[in-house]
Amino acid sequence: MTTPTRTPTFLWTARDAQGRPVQGRIQALSLELAQAQLRRQGLQNLQVQRLWWASSPRIRTRDVAQMTRQLAALLRAGVPLLQALQMLSRSLPSAALTRVILAVHSDVEAGQALHAALAKHPAHFSGLYISMVQAGESAGILDTLMERLASTLEKNEALRSRVRSALMYPCAVMLVATGVLVMILVFVVPVFQDVFKAFGADLPWATQVVVALSDGLSSAGPLALLAAVLGAGLRHRLAAPESPLRLWLSQHLLQWPLLGGLIQSAVVARWSQTLSALLAAGVPLAEALGPVAQACDHRVFERTTLQLQRQVAQGSSLSEAMAQTARFPPMIIQLCNTGEETGSMDQLLARAGGLMETELDDRVNGLSSLLEPLIIVVLGGLIGGILVAMYLPIFRMGQVF
Repeated sequence: MTTPTRTPTFLWTARDAQGRPVQGRIQALSLELAQAQLRRQGLQNLQVQRLWWASSPRIRTRDVAQMTRQLAALLRAGVPLLQALQMLSRSLPSAALTRVILAVHSDVEAGQALHAALAKHPAHFSGLYISMVQAGESAGILDTLMERLASTLEKNEALRSRVRSALMYPCAVMLVATGVLVMILVFVVPVFQDVFKAFGADLPWATQVVVALSDGLSSAGPLALLAAVLGAGLRHRLAAPESPLRLWLSQHLLQWPLLGGLIQSAVVARWSQTLSALLAAGVPLAEALGPVAQACDHRVFERTTLQLQRQVAQGSSLSEAMAQTARFPPMIIQLCNTGEETGSMDQLLARAGGLMETELDDRVNGLSSLLEPLIIVVLGGLIGGILVAMYLPIFRMGQVF
């Protein structure tokens, strides 16, 4: 499941099976996916264009997980599916999710299966979600698999939250410290510079460096605006799922000390738990790897998982294919190998996910304990160095007088 995102909206016009003109809007990750979804509805003479000024409302993963758990409870209590969806639409706190559930209710009432109705909203229901719902409908255990699906979504969101919390404090400290440095260079240093000019004092090299930085920053207004525009463009490029820049960044972040291990632990834990849930639901291995790739939420592991899917479909064992990628820890590969031999891969993958969660907690604690004092020392040294550099000429003038 992805984090809250804004998904493109497309306007479409077509003719239905009776030849009548119809039109509407659809949300999809790309133009090709939007066209494919509409063609599956039997529409003809299809024309689709993106609405650049429109975007889908935000629906949090937490809200989807809560909705899933409520639906599981209603189904377990014997409430019919249509009535359960109607009851959900009246109790959900998210207005955007309520509209989606009402649309799903209409499709199910028209005769579509629940997984097919959910598949019309790929921005909010991932391949993992659709596959588990389809497996539950086929096996007649929809309530059980919806409950398991809610737990999987909550675990995946908890993993993302741990990584975010580990990076949030250092980023916040860096942002505040950068603001303080800019304030000192733009507003404080020029005051000292005027004093030095009034006395005609010779400035030490350290003071000259600080003054040069202050002058450069004060005259960099247009450059700062250009940097902001470039930063916004870069953020847009990184948000695109198929962005080469996003792939490049994902590859290089895995190679960073400390941070690379943290990301790998989080992604592998999510990968193991997601695959375990799908296998426990009875989804075949080769078919399950597709939704797992989408749930990775990491371009490198997404490509790796799709490669594993192709190898498994060709007859290779999962553990052998994993060993060839050099992306998975040996412990995870060994557990998969044992699961293949004993027929309990779903259970061992769940255990592997738990072990990776423990490793993730250790890495988060280690990173926090290392970065917090390091950031304080570095930033304190920078600010202190600037202040000392500005007071050096004053000390010299005091010695002269």
